[in-house]
Amino acid sequence: MAEEVNKKDIDTKAEVKPDLDDLSNQTVQFRIICGSYEHNIMCISLLLRKNVPLFQPIFHLEAHSLSIKALDAAKRYLVSGGNDEHIKIYDLQKRKDLGTLLSHQGSVTCLKFFSKQGKWLLSGSEDSKIIIWRTRDWESFGVLKGHTARINDLAVHPSGKIAISCADDKTIKLWNLMTVKKAANLKLKYFLQNGQFVRWSLNGNHFIVSLLDTVLIYDTNAAKIINQLKFKRITIMRIENYEIDTIEYLVIGLSNGEIQFYKLSDLVKKQKIENNEDENENNREDENESDEYDTKSKRNAQKDEIISMIPLDLEPSYKFIGHTIRIKDLKFYQDFLTKRKFLVSISSDGKIVVWDLSIKEEIAVYKTDERLNCLTVIPETIEKIDTMKKRKLSISQEDLYNYKTDNETDGEEIRNILLNNNENKKNDKRNKKPKYKKHKKIIALVKIIIILK
Repeated sequence: MAEEVNKKDIDTKAEVKPDLDDLSNQTVQFRIICGSYEHNIMCISLLLRKNVPLFQPIFHLEAHSLSIKALDAAKRYLVSGGNDEHIKIYDLQKRKDLGTLLSHQGSVTCLKFFSKQGKWLLSGSEDSKIIIWRTRDWESFGVLKGHTARINDLAVHPSGKIAISCADDKTIKLWNLMTVKKAANLKLKYFLQNGQFVRWSLNGNHFIVSLLDTVLIYDTNAAKIINQLKFKRITIMRIENYEIDTIEYLVIGLSNGEIQFYKLSDLVKKQKIENNEDENENNREDENESDEYDTKSKRNAQKDEIISMIPLDLEPSYKFIGHTIRIKDLKFYQDFLTKRKFLVSISSDGKIVVWDLSIKEEIAVYKTDERLNCLTVIPETIEKIDTMKKRKLSISQEDLYNYKTDNETDGEEIRNILLNNNENKKNDKRNKKPKYKKHKKIIALVKIIIILK
């Protein structure tokens, strides 16, 4: 019996608190890349040594002629899209501009690499088109057509075979990336808002659609809404999902500057919806009714089910408060060596805030003078000095090797220079003497000729 009691007392799901001393002794370094309304891309390196942050600017360039709307990175490549309808490509290893993609005829709103090696890129635009790019040669592989308005967001299934998109046409579409065709079409006609953001759960069994003030949880197999999470007087600015301490969270950035964390397991619990007896009786009428009436009854039943669904009354597991106004973007990063997990958030207040998810605290803040709009996070080791583009010099390598500044000269070099100058003067005098003798001979000959005449 004693052994049974001891087993009960042990909580296998209890969170193990990290050792703060170990964390303080660890060194972590990664890079944060942001795009702004001022057309600029800035890259900042963050070094955390003994929990003391040190920011180092890497580069800052005007990448677009209008504001930047989307950023993404995979392996060595960085892509950016803006209101100028251009997609810029950069090689981060060589720190080189590779060119521009010009197939869209509207502002580029979202960019998403997929596959493990980042072999493919999805881009969405205001022209209602989604283009699949092959990163090997940056050629257009296919175009996903079906939306009739601005593309707001994209997400790729963990398998890499299915994508989901939301647009301003009040539809959610699923795409088969293997055949480059539409797989399903879901309408938001019972809601007065368009889908703003979409994300897949980590196992792919559910997908999340965010409206302006409501989060909809869908079951992937049934393609139906199973839950709603509604916010009052607050606008949803960004959503992400991530696993923290073996628990998957839905992370929501809000217009008041808060970042809230909700357990996804609480959001995917199906509600038991009780229909009225009259509605049940109407749905169980004669089986010999026409097909049109059957389809109408199914639509009415679906509408009643959505309307009667009570939004979840959930409090966030915890929340971060580090910004004063709306959150613009969120990105997670895990260090390869230490396995520490971080959250990086940006806001319209121009601040970059870094959070340590192991202690759930703010650890670094970097203030900029720009209105930040999007971000991505990359490892510090992505850039290699050996592969960077070498600059052309006007002088040869030998001259560069032998060249020294004024501060590098010493007394021996000065003495040699003076000795060389003295020798040159002596040589000049010796060379002049023969010329003087020649002149004397010429004058003597002239005198003799005059006397003889």
